[in-house]
Amino acid sequence: MSVPAHDLDAELDRIASDPETRALFRAQLDRAIAEHLADTAESAAFTEAAAEALQAVVQLPTGERAA
Repeated sequence: MSVPAHDLDAELDRIASDPETRALFRAQLDRAIAEHLADTAESAAFTEAAAEALQAVVQLPTGERAA
């Protein structure tokens, strides 16, 4: 969904000019960033665990683990 530029500019002006709106915007932005970082960390941990599990399963013919 696209927001017309003039609507976006008006909203940014409103946020910048009103201290209460600015504080709410910053709180929502902080929460969204924290959620994104948590999701990213969770995805990284899942990927790392999957890679370790695959390494434990995949072995070279000599019995060594594949890198």
